[in-house]
Amino acid sequence: MEICLKDYDAVTFDCYGTLIDWDTGIANFLGPWAVNSDFPDTVANLMATFAERQYENQRARPFKNYRQVLEDALAEAVDALGGRIDAEDLSAFSQAVANWPAFVDTVDALRHLKRHGLHLGILSNVDADLFELSHPFLGGLIDTAVTADMVQAYKPALVMFEALFAALDKKNIEQDRILHVAQSRFHDVAPGNRIGLNTVWIDRRHGRPGNGVTIHDDSTPFARFNNLEAFCAALND
Repeated sequence: MEICLKDYDAVTFDCYGTLIDWDTGIANFLGPWAVNSDFPDTVANLMATFAERQYENQRARPFKNYRQVLEDALAEAVDALGGRIDAEDLSAFSQAVANWPAFVDTVDALRHLKRHGLHLGILSNVDADLFELSHPFLGGLIDTAVTADMVQAYKPALVMFEALFAALDKKNIEQDRILHVAQSRFHDVAPGNRIGLNTVWIDRRHGRPGNGVTIHDDSTPFARFNNLEAFCAALND
C-alpha cells in the first residue's frame, strides 16, 4: 500500500514499542534479575503477565504515574508467578526506561519524515520526564509530545487522542491531516478506528514468538508494515 504524504501535515507515533524497543529494554532487565533472584518461571511468562498487570494499573484510580505503574505491575506479576522482588529492584526497573534502546530504523524514519516537512508528534503512555530521557535516542526530532501524566489517563482511553488533537490544533494541524503510527493494535489502532484517525500498524512482533509486553488485539489498521523502513518506502509525494 502506498501512502501519499501530501494528505498529511503531521505524523504522530506511539513511542515505546514503536520507536523505542521496550521488549528488549524490559527483557534486558528481567533476564539478569530472574537469574540472580532464582525466579521460578520464565521471563517470557513474566513479560506477558506484566503486560496484563500494567494495563490494570493504568486503569486504576486515582491516577498513577508511569513509574508507579511499572513498579506495581512488575511486583504483581512476579508475585502471581511465585517469585519475590524487593523495592530496590522495582525502583531500578522503573529507572531503566532511560536505557531502553531505539529500534535501528527509528532515527532514519524520523529524519525522512522531517525532510518532507512533516510535524512529528508523540502520544505515549509514560511520564513527560521519562520521555525526555528517551528523546535523545530519537535524535531530538519530536516537535510535540503528549504523555499520560499530562492527561491523567492512558491509551486506549480516547481522552489521550483528544489531547493530541488539541495540541496539534494549536499548531494549525487538523485531525484529518494527522497520520498515526503505532505497534499496538490494542492501545492505538482500536481507539484510532473509533475516533476516525488513520493509524498505521508497525508489526514489530512479526516473525517473533509471543506478544512481548503488548496486549493482543485484532483491530484492522489503515495500513500495516513490519518495520519503519518498509513504512517509509511506501510513502510518496
